[in-house]
Amino acid sequence: MKAVLISIQPKWCELIASGKKTIEVRKTKPKLETPFKCYIYCSEKDYDKIFCIDKFMHKVFLDGNGKQKVIGEFVCDRIQEITYTQIYNFGRYRDVCEAETRLDFYALDDYLKQKNGYGWHISDLVIYDEPKELSEFTGLRKTKFGYGPFKITRPPQSWCYVEERKEQE
Repeated sequence: MKAVLISIQPKWCELIASGKKTIEVRKTKPKLETPFKCYIYCSEKDYDKIFCIDKFMHKVFLDGNGKQKVIGEFVCDRIQEITYTQIYNFGRYRDVCEAETRLDFYALDDYLKQKNGYGWHISDLVIYDEPKELSEFTGLRKTKFGYGPFKITRPPQSWCYVEERKEQE
């Protein structure tokens, strides 16, 4: 089954893990029907003080244990288009969008550059007790016969398709 591996900066990982960020904004979206699984890759190797508290007030990881690793997963149960017109013109919509994305209008505008984007809704969040290495995931790349597996050697710039992992316990 196809899933997505998404690269997220540590400051946003912290907000997602604490439940404060419920929508991840991207310029593109996968060609998958919702719901689908997303694995969270925590980027930035030089970020030393990763500290998350999950919704149960548990410390999730400290002092770089999760940096440049897959720290958890969520189910993207819907993707909503975010248009420049909606954000610019509608105060209530903008307030809700800012609260769920943790991005103010100026940050959204700077990122999307007055183009439409997509809000990936985060649900059923699971933060791993032990972050996983990228090498534990199998990428999927488009071929003329469909999607074929490949070994992931570096994180995606934004996101990429991967094979959904089987539960190992």
